Amino acid sequence: MKFKNPIIPGFYPDPSICKKGDDYYLVTSTFEFFPGVPIFHSKDLVNWTQIGHCLTRKSQLDLENIAASKGIYAATIRYNPFNDLFYMVTTNTTKIGNFFVYASDPAGEWSEPVLVDQGGIDPSLYFDDEGTAHFITNARDRNVHKAGFLMGPIDLKTGVFLKPPVPVWGGIGQNAPEAPHIYKRGDWYYQLIAEGGTELNHMVTIARSKELYGLYEPCPFNPILTHQNQKGHLFQATGHADLIEDNEGNWWAVFLGYRQTHQYFHHLGRETFLAPVNWVDDWPLINNGKSIQVSMETEIKKDVIQKPRSVYKTNLINWDFNWVYLRNPDEGCYEFTPKGLYLTGNMYNLSNVANPAFLGIRQTHLTGKAEFDIEFNPTINNEEAGVSVFYKFDAHFDIFIGRMDNQNYLCFRKIVGDITHMEAKLPLQSQGTITIKVCASPLIYNVYAIINGQEIYLGQGLTRHVSTEAHELGFTGVFYALYASGNGKVAQSKALFTRVQIEDKDLED
Repeated sequence: MKFKNPIIPGFYPDPSICKKGDDYYLVTSTFEFFPGVPIFHSKDLVNWTQIGHCLTRKSQLDLENIAASKGIYAATIRYNPFNDLFYMVTTNTTKIGNFFVYASDPAGEWSEPVLVDQGGIDPSLYFDDEGTAHFITNARDRNVHKAGFLMGPIDLKTGVFLKPPVPVWGGIGQNAPEAPHIYKRGDWYYQLIAEGGTELNHMVTIARSKELYGLYEPCPFNPILTHQNQKGHLFQATGHADLIEDNEGNWWAVFLGYRQTHQYFHHLGRETFLAPVNWVDDWPLINNGKSIQVSMETEIKKDVIQKPRSVYKTNLINWDFNWVYLRNPDEGCYEFTPKGLYLTGNMYNLSNVANPAFLGIRQTHLTGKAEFDIEFNPTINNEEAGVSVFYKFDAHFDIFIGRMDNQNYLCFRKIVGDITHMEAKLPLQSQGTITIKVCASPLIYNVYAIINGQEIYLGQGLTRHVSTEAHELGFTGVFYALYASGNGKVAQSKALFTRVQIEDKDLED
């Protein structure tokens, strides 16, 4: 069996996986973006299709005034065969804390949140052989009496603990222990965690016990996955894993990692990877202890063909799962029509920690080309609309039509930290459709506009200026975003977006 990593490219971090029959389901975290927690389906663990989101209503996911990289942290998905329901458990770090939702159909609507009164992050569920649900989180909470993790049985109807949660294994002593999961294989219970922080020192460690609540003994060859000493490797920060056994008895790990560009820099976000799990003396070892590669070749005999990424095209007459809003959407800003998407700017812009008129699609490959057709003729000063290469409120490159001093301009603006630079500002006469083109490479974005058939070069932006490492630590990745703004006032003019086409260079070694 051969495949290429990452299996889900772009900002899809903290993967968790479960299965029902021959169907596999996977979720990732979403932080300040809405809807929350995308859910993917696969038959072969390699080819994944998004089938929905777990959190689609504001009653489930309140993101008002959520800071960048806050909101929804790591999620866990589990199937409960005792009641034939799927459970997704996660944390809204700024609002309600830990909670879970459930559904009979993962592609359908999920329940309202059931709150669990326990601190920490990265919650997980384990269903024992009698069907009791056990809830575990990391316990870095100031109110928790012992470092490590807390676990206890809960009532799935109320989220109330049936017994007080107790400390379990706390890791091998690295910083930021998180991402706990419990499994049973044979006579052993296993507690899998991540340690080292979700940066260059990230790792996966594990311990086992004959009793669910311990005492857990650590694996003698921990960590069972890490790239912490592989400075020049394309993939860095591998960790935050979840394990799954397929129907043929093979074990697999899904986990996060990122592709570095400049050494130590990454901008696409943390992505979802796959590797086989080997068992040595009843201990799991991810990829037999070897580093994770783009091209993976396993000893497992399965006839799986990984589909290459196709060109993404849309005329924006309907919303699809690829697109997300920045925090809860201001519904009045968006109108999908047979002509395309009309965006009307509200008072917020992309540099506000708020909910501007924003519709973003993840950049999923380091190299590629993205084109966007826009019609916008503002008549009010300070109104603007266009396309942004967006990481967060203080890290974005904006290519837009804006009105200043009673004149419309085509502009290319770069915002990096507290620096704002106008790279290009070209006066516009009356015009129809303008095509904005972004050509991405690992180190540089080159930006163009096509007006009346003429291609105009607007300038370039460095990928490291929209990277995690160039700013206060963040957990997200770059989006191509359609946006509009009245810059302090509700805009009077609508922008019409009629075409998006994204061509990515497929994964290479």
